[in-house]
Amino acid sequence: MNNKSKDNSKDQILEAAMKVFVRSGYAQTRMEDIAEVAGLSKGAIYHYYGSKKDLFISLIDHWEIFSFPDFYSKNNKTELASNTLKRFADVVYDAFCEKPHIFLAEIEFWALANRDRDIKDRTQKLYLKILALFEKVLLKGINSGEFKNLNPRMAAIAVMTSLQGVNWFCIFEHHEFSAREYLNEVMEFMIQGFKVKSI
Repeated sequence: MNNKSKDNSKDQILEAAMKVFVRSGYAQTRMEDIAEVAGLSKGAIYHYYGSKKDLFISLIDHWEIFSFPDFYSKNNKTELASNTLKRFADVVYDAFCEKPHIFLAEIEFWALANRDRDIKDRTQKLYLKILALFEKVLLKGINSGEFKNLNPRMAAIAVMTSLQGVNWFCIFEHHEFSAREYLNEVMEFMIQGFKVKSI
């Protein structure tokens, strides 16, 4: 099997696994269920993944690449930090519209991370990577004088948890305002709090 065919099979398995884990939860998911949705044999799944847990941990890596590829696009050096943060909100909204199940998958990651050390470590590694990206943008804003002298790690956590608020719209019906309005407003609240106030 060539590398391209191997990558396609793995992507097929991971896409199926994401759907099944979201639909059934980790405990109720069987490898047979994933094989059926993937259109592959159970043996083909075990060829790549030794256990359901191995597959779930691999799914965390897949979730990051599949969900937010634009987070890691080359940073525009001339772009204001506030505009980069707004772009992140746009990326989250686009993912919410196109692939809402990825946010439900994130909730499953949280649930398992609370009970399994390996999954907790892998999930933490993912979030630390995202935090480092947000922190880099915030430091750019601080160093340029756009943002005040704030704790960049604390601010990065605030940005990340605010963006994760879109999970609410995946689980509950909400009619007062849309996910788009929420993301725009919450990011604007953040940016105004970060900015140096003009006298």
